[in-house]
Amino acid sequence: MLSGASLWGRGGAGGALAPARFHYACRGADANTLYYVLSVGRSVGLFRYLLDEQRELRLFHRQQVPVLGMAYVPQAGHIVLAMGQPDGTAQLEVFDEDGNAKGAITGGDSLDAAPATMPGAASTLVYQSYGVARHPESGAVVAMAHSTVHWLDYRAGQMDSLLDDPAHDFIAPRIAADGTLYAIRRPVERPAHEQAGSAVKDALLMPLRLGKAVFGYLNFFSMIYGKEPLRSAGGPRAPELDQDLGKLWLHGRMIELSKVRTDPQYAGNLVPGSWQLIAQEGRRASSRVIASHVAHFDLAADGTVLYSNGYDVLAWANGQTRSLGRQELVEGLTAL
Repeated sequence: MLSGASLWGRGGAGGALAPARFHYACRGADANTLYYVLSVGRSVGLFRYLLDEQRELRLFHRQQVPVLGMAYVPQAGHIVLAMGQPDGTAQLEVFDEDGNAKGAITGGDSLDAAPATMPGAASTLVYQSYGVARHPESGAVVAMAHSTVHWLDYRAGQMDSLLDDPAHDFIAPRIAADGTLYAIRRPVERPAHEQAGSAVKDALLMPLRLGKAVFGYLNFFSMIYGKEPLRSAGGPRAPELDQDLGKLWLHGRMIELSKVRTDPQYAGNLVPGSWQLIAQEGRRASSRVIASHVAHFDLAADGTVLYSNGYDVLAWANGQTRSLGRQELVEGLTAL
């Protein structure tokens, strides 16, 4: 028998384990079975949980291997994981229900992630994919292309592109039983040297940024030596706004939590309004926008779309939206 510390490693001088972080979850072959991926420090594992027995089974455990999405294919009894590779790419790999590897189903110089099954299909998936640009001499990854959405039947060996627009990323795709394709659409993030007007904007904002830096410096010393801040409390704060002294990595973008309160594009949401949940009901049909400020979403078995702006959890069906609740921070969402 191996102890938890032997499996996961110890964190910190005191020897305590790092806190567990759940990344993805999906329902298994029946309502009693749940699969999920969690990490502790740099270790990651795939688990199966039997609800009626309240028993957890570890299927595999690896070191420093990022997992970028998971899906369960009930007809085949397969678990599909997006596994990061040492060269900076990621590929979709198939495992059986006991965690035994069956092989990779995508490859190449790309970062394939966020697989999702098509209801009723035996081996059909949709997933997002970024092309990788490398330095011609060192081979190091220097840039990523825009994110596209692909359709794949991994048993028949067939695939096709469903959403591709150089001006937008399409991320976290889901496909309903009626063939409707859902995804989050956001503008492509351009490199700094391609952003028009960035130098003028920086010059105009320099006095304000310098003033904020000086104030923060003086406020720090006031807190240390005088035990009082230079700024009054200013009334009660919402719990989620107390998270603004950090950053969050979400769908390949770094989110500065301070912008939730200060940037009008965010309007108090975790992501800006340009992050839109779209639906496309046919290959040649136009996409329609269901909601803005969408950080994550998933499809329920009855076709209801569950989504979150990072704090509120909402349900959309038949053109109607209703609130399901509010949390301090919602990084991911799964319908079970």
